[in-house]
This record gives sequence, C-alpha cells and structure tokens, in this order.
Amino acid sequence: MGEDGAVSAIDRRTNPRVAVDVDVRLERAYGGPVAARTVDLGAGGMRVATVRPLRVDEVLHFDMMLDEGRTVDGDARVMRLHPRSQYALRFERLAEQDLAALSEYVAAH
Repeated sequence: MGEDGAVSAIDRRTNPRVAVDVDVRLERAYGGPVAARTVDLGAGGMRVATVRPLRVDEVLHFDMMLDEGRTVDGDARVMRLHPRSQYALRFERLAEQDLAALSEYVAAH
C-alpha cells in the first residue's frame, strides 16, 4: 500500500474475472471522457469495449458504478488490444476501499 492509502497494481493471474456489463467512464490527461462497457472485471483489472480507440500503455483515470450507490474509481493502464474494439486494462492505483468493493462484487458474481 502506498503512502496515500492506495493499493498498487495487482497480478491479474491471481485474481479471477467475471463477465459483467458495467458502464465505465475513462478520462485521459487531455481530451474528453471516453464511454466504455466492461466485458469482464476482476480485482486486478478489466476488459472494456469502446468505440473510441485507446493507446496501449496509456494510463487512464476510470470511474464506474458497480451497483446502486457503490462506485469505484482509480487509474488503469491499457495493456493490449483485443478484437472488436476491446481493451485489457490493468488497475494501477486503487484506494483500499475500492479494491475491497471490487473483490466483493466479483465474488458475488
């Protein structure tokens, strides 16, 4: 855990992912936000589909509502492009409570 209470990147292979469809807003350092939908989600990252292209190795700020009243946000790095405009993102920075919320959400699905 970092000095500011944030958790650094987690190895995806140790964290299961579940197929879920959640709205995600991605923010770049420059330009407007990018709307996306999750394809799968885990405590270490997510795969998203978007009509706007993303750059591999780009770091984006994200926020999403997991369910009524429970939102998470943090930073994620674009790791690779998949077919059909889907991108694998690895969480780079998450607050401890957001990591717990994601883990709980994944376990419930």
